[in-house]
Amino acid sequence: MLLTNGEKTVHRVPVAALFVILYGCGGGGGGAAVPGTTPGATNAPTTTITSSAKIWVHPDPQSEPDLTTMLDNNSQWPTVAAKTAVFGMYAGGVIAMGQAALNTAVAQLNAEHMSIELESPSLQATSSCGNGVEGFVPSNQSLTTFTTTYLTMLKTAGATVAYMKVDEPYYYGSVSNEAGACQWPVAQVAQDVGQFTQLVHSIDPNLAVGDVEPVIENAYPTDVVSALTQWHALYASVNGFGFPFYIADSNFNDPLWPTLDKNLETATHAAGMQFGIIYEGLSQTTDASWASAVVSQFTTYQGVTGGKPDFVLFQTWEPNPTHALPETNPLALTGIVKTYIADTSQ
Repeated sequence: MLLTNGEKTVHRVPVAALFVILYGCGGGGGGAAVPGTTPGATNAPTTTITSSAKIWVHPDPQSEPDLTTMLDNNSQWPTVAAKTAVFGMYAGGVIAMGQAALNTAVAQLNAEHMSIELESPSLQATSSCGNGVEGFVPSNQSLTTFTTTYLTMLKTAGATVAYMKVDEPYYYGSVSNEAGACQWPVAQVAQDVGQFTQLVHSIDPNLAVGDVEPVIENAYPTDVVSALTQWHALYASVNGFGFPFYIADSNFNDPLWPTLDKNLETATHAAGMQFGIIYEGLSQTTDASWASAVVSQFTTYQGVTGGKPDFVLFQTWEPNPTHALPETNPLALTGIVKTYIADTSQ
């Protein structure tokens, strides 16, 4: 849910640590549609959108009963499957699937020529902090064992894992002041994430390990664009290698979000990194309002603001939309992606 602390809007998920480890979540996004949209209805773009962005689709395994069907065949989402470059999975969800089900899923994704994107914690909680905080593996579990387990399972299944986004380590490792937060020095977080990246590359040297952080205007020590730009530069300086990409987890309740994201896109590209954006309807309570919010987001960012992301990530970690299939339903997750495909010239 969204908690307001003065001028600071913080997304905090009140769930057990196990859920955070298994399925993760977004950190800063607000799901409200921007002004001018019609609640409960998808809104057609008012500007022609030209996009070469790769499409990533990341369903929620908890709330969408169609996930197994999606990973068995593409009969209910042929148009979207043909246009989807990357299929998203939560690291803990890979373990929860089991090897046999994972083998089946990977075979289908390979047949569709889709690579895999993982979302994973990259920080190890201690006895004094990090337990129950997003982005951390609890202190009674091993980050090394957890990471090795899911990557080995994917390797055994023959998966092509192209991307991993570490789950908001700067924000949750250094900035957040929620209960149990570590508030470590930024350089310490950078070093820990760098060590995690080296662990990943010892198993899969071709996997691009990038960053996702919440875009919350007043949450950081400086303005959010400067703070995230400085974080990425420090990470590269501490480790001798940088993030290859950054994905914005936007606060769509902030009317300035398009400008903030566009400035981040510019800064990210200037740093030699690819830029992505998550489209999601966090805090929406119906499938119709979720769809309306997401359509207004991509219409605003890529149509009105002129954003040119390298990839767009349609991701959900809450109950809506209640279905991922079929793509002929404009309120299902794949139906919303089909709307994006129809409304963009690729």
